[in-house]
Amino acid sequence: MFPNDRRVFLAISLLVLSTPSVLAEPLSVALDRAANLTKRGEDLGIQQKVDDAIAAFQEASTLYQKLVDQKPADIAYRRNLAVCCEKFGNMLIGNDRIDRAVANYQKSLEIRQILANQDPGNQDRLHDLTMSLACMGRISVLQHQLSAGLQFYQNACSLGDRLIRRNPKNYAWITELAINEDWVGEILLLLNSYDDAADACALIIDTVKTLPDAANSDLSWLAQLSVNLDDAASLIVTKGKPDQALRIFQVARGLRQQMIQRDGANQDIKCDLALGLGNIASLLVSRGEPMEALTVCQEGVESLNALDATADNGSKAQLALGRILETYGSAAEFLHRYDEALEHFDQSASIFEKANAKLSSDTGVKQALCRVLTRFGSLLINRRRYPDALNAYQRARTVLTAAYQANPSDSTWGVELTVDLEAIGYVFSAQKMAGEALNSYKEARGILEKLRRLHPESHELDETFAGTELALGKLLREQGESKDARAAFEQCSQILYRLSETGHLDEQGVTWLHEADMQLRQPF
Repeated sequence: MFPNDRRVFLAISLLVLSTPSVLAEPLSVALDRAANLTKRGEDLGIQQKVDDAIAAFQEASTLYQKLVDQKPADIAYRRNLAVCCEKFGNMLIGNDRIDRAVANYQKSLEIRQILANQDPGNQDRLHDLTMSLACMGRISVLQHQLSAGLQFYQNACSLGDRLIRRNPKNYAWITELAINEDWVGEILLLLNSYDDAADACALIIDTVKTLPDAANSDLSWLAQLSVNLDDAASLIVTKGKPDQALRIFQVARGLRQQMIQRDGANQDIKCDLALGLGNIASLLVSRGEPMEALTVCQEGVESLNALDATADNGSKAQLALGRILETYGSAAEFLHRYDEALEHFDQSASIFEKANAKLSSDTGVKQALCRVLTRFGSLLINRRRYPDALNAYQRARTVLTAAYQANPSDSTWGVELTVDLEAIGYVFSAQKMAGEALNSYKEARGILEKLRRLHPESHELDETFAGTELALGKLLREQGESKDARAAFEQCSQILYRLSETGHLDEQGVTWLHEADMQLRQPF
């Protein structure tokens, strides 16, 4: 949840302070050499020449310490030493030397704490202390010391809030506070304190609102922060905490709305906002709030239409529109507005088909397309529109067949194809087209037999195959093919019984086993 490339840490520029003319030459030379060694240590760290970087930083730290010892009253020397220690720690973290980084961060924190205590009204010293607290928070998290990390970040936020109250126009300090508040929220999530986490994330909105207008300001950090919040909310959805997840999704939405106010021409931000609206709408549907979901979906669709998201270009906006139209269909289906639901499922599928044509190697697009077509076909069956349902499933079959044939050993595509073939078989059966139905089920059986030979250890494939045998057996029985029907039921029963004996049978499998045994007890 905390990858290095998904976090924003503002580097502290090395304070290059002018040396009073009264300094002796050796001190001046030592100061320049220490600064050069610090820069060299950073560069070597980037090049992953860790041992050389450590040597450079150690020499720089020693020089700074000598300067402090010779002039203990000189604040600049002490601040420079703290900066050197912090950069040393940053280099070590960047090269996975976490344990050794702790001592450097702690030394930097101790120096800055003393300096801040000596002059509590000095904003620069308080800001230095805030940065050290955030560094200690970060390394505590990396060491899985979440409670300690939380305390450090909360203290950093408290100081940061004091600073921006004194200097409300400082863009960088407000940025740092928002990032630290995000860390507080995410650590609380890791500690399973979901309500507190949502409260912490909500503070980010108020902080970001205070950002002054800055010419050519880079909002990438805020865009990344919004993504972090989306990821956090998605995670706690899986933890069964939809209320708190919705609150965090709403925070991400609010941040993106503020970004649009600052940079109305940025289409990526608008697209991300629409994606976020899709997340909110999906969660509202799952919470049984379809009317609210429809309102959110409509907002997202209008936003994406303004971006020409229907264009046949495979863009992020196009994919976002496909997803939000799918959610629109789900909400309408929940409300029994079936014609509206079918319309939006159809629109979603058409968009994903266009995207798939452009992004032919994108697995995610193929999966989304087949998912929508399956939902579309299922609802069409529910409305007894069998020819249209068959068309939807056949469209999915074309995509799934190509994906499976490209990699016949991939059980994922193979199983999805068999599910689609069985749906096609069901539609044929509903239309009294027994021959076509049998062929479809037999094709599904053939694919599963191949997959079982390739993956003999897969209990899931065994159960899926048994379910297909059960469906095929019932269809064969209806057609008067008693011998083949009995063989299918017996194979289904034997496979599922063996799975039950080894503890690998789920509830669906138990139901199938009872049904197969019941079919076998009936006269043929």
